Amino acid sequence: MNLPMIANQVEEKLQDVEIVISQRELRIFKTGVKEAIPKIAQVLRQILPLYGIDAKPEHLIEITEFVSTYKLMSVEELKLAFEKFARQELNIDDHKLYGKVDLAAIGKILTSYINWRHKIYYAIDSEDEKKRLKMEEEQRQIEAKKKFYEEFPEMLSGFKGQSYHDVPAYWYDAAINAGLINFADGEKKAIWEEALEIASRVKPDADNYFDLKTQLNNAAQIQETNAKTIARKLAVWRIVLNRK
Repeated sequence: MNLPMIANQVEEKLQDVEIVISQRELRIFKTGVKEAIPKIAQVLRQILPLYGIDAKPEHLIEITEFVSTYKLMSVEELKLAFEKFARQELNIDDHKLYGKVDLAAIGKILTSYINWRHKIYYAIDSEDEKKRLKMEEEQRQIEAKKKFYEEFPEMLSGFKGQSYHDVPAYWYDAAINAGLINFADGEKKAIWEEALEIASRVKPDADNYFDLKTQLNNAAQIQETNAKTIARKLAVWRIVLNRK
């Protein structure tokens, strides 16, 4: 996963993105509330004094239980949520805690954090989906290629073409990959020279003067391209299909 790319895409600090990604499988609903509560309490003991909140034991229990209901977060993300709140990077109108236990304010912080985090999840999931689709496409191509080579001998034996013109040009690569084409001495050169000669007899075919002029200007290139196709077909016709 390209974390710098994702951070750049969502326009957020790489460090924050790394925390979000690393903590996704450690969210409370996955690890369990019972295991999370003592860790939440420990984090709150560190965080609350920074805001002038001297939470008494009974208040700490109340806040801990309240925070534990935000099961879509991990304990580590609780720290990040308050850090982003302190940096005024969350979408909250009132950026203050007033030195007292304020569950509503804490709730706003955690909710705003979860909403902020959504764009990172979306970017990650989009990237994962692209990778999944690419892998599926690659697998389809592998299966299609495998199926083609399994059926290729039957295609050859069932070929009904009357001349090399009827041979699919892509059969040449398939025959090479299948080890069906082995040129005798001088045979490859002879086929190429024959293909060039055949291609040279093809006259330009255009509907108007401008198209004809273009073809004439590119005659050598067009002739060579046509010769390559003809040579491929001739090779399959002569060597694989044993036709004359």
